Amino acid sequence: MKKLLGIVPVLLLATGTSFAQTDDVIFNGTVSDSCTVVADTNGTLGLNGTGTVLASTETGGAAGQATITATGTSFNVTIDAITNFTTGPADADTNTTFSTTYDASGATTAAGVDGATPTSLGSGITTLGVNANATKTTGIFSAGTYSLTATVRCAP
Repeated sequence: MKKLLGIVPVLLLATGTSFAQTDDVIFNGTVSDSCTVVADTNGTLGLNGTGTVLASTETGGAAGQATITATGTSFNVTIDAITNFTTGPADADTNTTFSTTYDASGATTAAGVDGATPTSLGSGITTLGVNANATKTTGIFSAGTYSLTATVRCAP
């Protein structure tokens, strides 16, 4: 019996001094109020039957697409005014007026908005369908390759 009593205190000491410790590792971060625009798909201009309108809404045309990511609600989307073709025949800009419209889906919804009209963006991802139009006020579009640029702007 004496031998057993000597072993018990040693076992108690060995198991009584072992314990686990924990501590927390904390992660902090800051998300700035920001807005980014990424042009995903270029548009295509189609010519109307009378040769007076080149537009993404005409037969053979297609809207362009951009993705806007806003981390806050202090931003608006607009499309800068188009004043000329970036490429085209010599008379491309003569008697030509330009306009844009956009549709929005996702964090922001809108349909058929004039490009110059600001729309408040919701926080999150918005997909923007962009349409462009060039109209001859006199005459028709000459044969050739035409290109124009619609700049999507995200600003407070």
